Amino acid sequence: MIPSPSNRPAFDRTSCSWRYWAHGWLVALLGIAGFIPHVASAAESRSVRGGLSQRDAVLVGSSSINQPFGRILERELERRGYQVTRKGVSGAGLARPDFRDMNRVLAALPIDANTAAVFVYLGVNDAQAVWLYPHERGTSGLTSVPFGSADWDAAYARRTREFLDRICRRGARHAIVLLPVDVNRPDLQRRLVRIRALQAQAAAETTCAEVVHTAGDEGHFEVAGLPKRLPDGFHMSARGAQIVWQRIEPRVAQLLQAPR
Repeated sequence: MIPSPSNRPAFDRTSCSWRYWAHGWLVALLGIAGFIPHVASAAESRSVRGGLSQRDAVLVGSSSINQPFGRILERELERRGYQVTRKGVSGAGLARPDFRDMNRVLAALPIDANTAAVFVYLGVNDAQAVWLYPHERGTSGLTSVPFGSADWDAAYARRTREFLDRICRRGARHAIVLLPVDVNRPDLQRRLVRIRALQAQAAAETTCAEVVHTAGDEGHFEVAGLPKRLPDGFHMSARGAQIVWQRIEPRVAQLLQAPR
């Protein structure tokens, strides 16, 4: 029965106000609770896109990066989940920027906070006189310095350090210097001893570079009758490149897991 006006309960403004206030807060809290996961998810997406994932890798260097050695590195990094950019330049090195300017090549590569590692393979083409930039010539006016001199060592170490520093400054977690492999040419092999030492010295003076030693083939350039080097003596055959990769894989894996 519908109550008559006389016996209908009085309207309780205080109780009604409380119910509306409580309902409003409940709606607000539920809204916030639903919004928090959305914010977290968006933040995660931004962190992946913004550089914390570091799942990019770059391979840069001389022609060996275009050959079996570079292809094996690319395959193995992709197998580990990295997005790989590979850039090999024939005749590349740091001694002759008048012929191949590797700093320009480096500038065009996608290196930033998303880059876990930049692998650098240079040096075999550097066993020659260093060409000097105009600002490096001083009062002597010399355009180059001969291999093996103290001035050569100073110039080459400085260039290597500056090259690696550019990688570090662009945000890569690691610049991984793959030292030149053993070559089946005695004169060149002797010169590479000096080049490897200077590359290691330069890497030690940067904030993100580490060296990986590749040596182990000198005097043993065949396995099961198959050559480890091509007829030129310094480019790796498919078998030779696989052997070098197996040798350096533990160190590479260690570096990829290490913080900067």
